[in-house]
Amino acid sequence: MIKLFKPFISEESKVNVLRVLNSDQIAEGEEVKLFEQELEAKLGKRCLTVNSGTSALELAYELAGIEEGDEVITPILTCTATNLPLIHRGAKIVFADITKDLNIDIEDVKRKITDRTKAIVFVHFGGNSRGLAELVELCNARNIKLIEDAAQAIGSDYWGQSDFTAVSLQAIKTITSGDGGLLICRDDKDYEKAKRLRWFGIDRDAKQRGENPDVTEAGYKYHMNNISAAIGRGNLAHLDELMAHTNKLGEIYRSYGLFSHTWLAGGLTDKYNELRMGLADMNIEIGQHHYRNDLYTVFGGKVKNCPVMDEVESKYFFVPLHYGVTEEQAHLIGSICQKYIC
Repeated sequence: MIKLFKPFISEESKVNVLRVLNSDQIAEGEEVKLFEQELEAKLGKRCLTVNSGTSALELAYELAGIEEGDEVITPILTCTATNLPLIHRGAKIVFADITKDLNIDIEDVKRKITDRTKAIVFVHFGGNSRGLAELVELCNARNIKLIEDAAQAIGSDYWGQSDFTAVSLQAIKTITSGDGGLLICRDDKDYEKAKRLRWFGIDRDAKQRGENPDVTEAGYKYHMNNISAAIGRGNLAHLDELMAHTNKLGEIYRSYGLFSHTWLAGGLTDKYNELRMGLADMNIEIGQHHYRNDLYTVFGGKVKNCPVMDEVESKYFFVPLHYGVTEEQAHLIGSICQKYIC
């Protein structure tokens, strides 16, 4: 079976984990610091590691000052992890429609901005950065906080441009640390505050020097541990080759009329079940993976002002896009999908 997703774990990660397990420090320590340094060198961004992409979003929303009753515009099609932290904060979620590339519709965002809009969330759906540059300009001009859910965007050509950027290192992402995440802050003061908040609101560096720093903020237990960092460090060393392979698969898929970004490839079809069964007969898995959030009761029920989402909700599909797919298999998948896409 060619699965829709396949975790990548390098041999270096396995060696690193064994080394950490045989050490005296498996909680947050030197391994985490080294991982952050290597991420900064590789990505060119100052990265704060946390225990999940969702934790990174939680911190971003807190740092953005989102409080009960604040309006936050967010795409209707995304992982529920994007929007569940907003429910916890008591924010009023305003769902924006998507376009047929499945990214947020910037024109619909503009229509839904009010004087109560506190923040806008941009999701790189599947690693797609289309629309981000326009939102950066819009939010800067309107003094609205912009948060990137870049959970799927490592390896893309344009990301990390907002006030806060959250990245996932969950099991099936391009780079995994088993589970984990990154927070990138535009402002150094926000970075330092996030560093405290991820560990109970305590200045961990001072604590490790034997001091007893005051706690002035109610923090969380969101820090990464050395085991996760060991996995992440081993996998990060392979980012370039993973992306080169993904990009090659993307070229193949696009030649058959599909779309492909850094983490998801797929298309639209009027015959979803027929396509799914046809590929299943060839031991190839496809799926939708993420669904419109307003289907879930927790978000208050289905909205009536997202017509493109209404149109495509039964049509979009994703195909395998990972290191376990060969170029020959990509040609096979693309040739089958080509018969069904609209």
